[in-house]
Amino acid sequence: MIRAAALGMTADDLSVGVLSLAGVRPAAIRGAVEVLLVECSPPELDFFARQLEAHLPVRVEKMLLAELTAVTRRPKQAGRWRAAVTSFCHLPQVERLLKGKGVPVIALLAEAHLETLHRLAQFPSGTRVGVASTTVETAHNLEHSIANANLPNIALVGVCPAEGAALGRLVRRADVIVCSTAAAERVRGLAGSIVQVMIDDRALDQRAIEMLATLLVQQNGDRPTAAPAPRRLRSRRSGRHESRQGATRATALGK
Repeated sequence: MIRAAALGMTADDLSVGVLSLAGVRPAAIRGAVEVLLVECSPPELDFFARQLEAHLPVRVEKMLLAELTAVTRRPKQAGRWRAAVTSFCHLPQVERLLKGKGVPVIALLAEAHLETLHRLAQFPSGTRVGVASTTVETAHNLEHSIANANLPNIALVGVCPAEGAALGRLVRRADVIVCSTAAAERVRGLAGSIVQVMIDDRALDQRAIEMLATLLVQQNGDRPTAAPAPRRLRSRRSGRHESRQGATRATALGK
């Protein structure tokens, strides 16, 4: 907590971070809220949507980048989104299209699993590694994540989609192929027993989840809370009134 304070983190920042790392949904986000997810391919939309909905109480509206321009031209269309999320490569374009709409945009980062990086670190020096996935964009994202680990014993030799002749050429150049589950069958069919195949479906960086959760928590404080429902006192008063009338009648009859 002392270190968090020194870093300038607020109480909300700290609580959201701890909850995210523990896999617990932040209770401070009141109810499920709607978040816009923008990507350039259906596989990326499905991947990020699953990750977000698994970590946060949000409803994700998936939208292809090519559709966003037309949608944002509709009046009041953006009003229902509490935030928009997209990968870093699309961030400038999404921010430009949503400018002035009152929708904050947060960049997402998907990375290779630590287990994958640990296994790659065990290979001998000079090991050639290729990356394949169902889309070129996904393959490039996975390659960048591996490259950022700066493993000194491997050399990245290229990326390609899991279809077409390019995959065969990549397999012939590599000692190891890292690929997604969706591409694994095709890759294994070409790799045979010579090239080792490693499966990695990436994981959403926890810092992106924390940033989105913190934003939504802060928005809770900015939005007016509903007024408490008025109590129904009429029935109680009428009940007391009737009892008093009954007592009056009883007194009169007694006399």
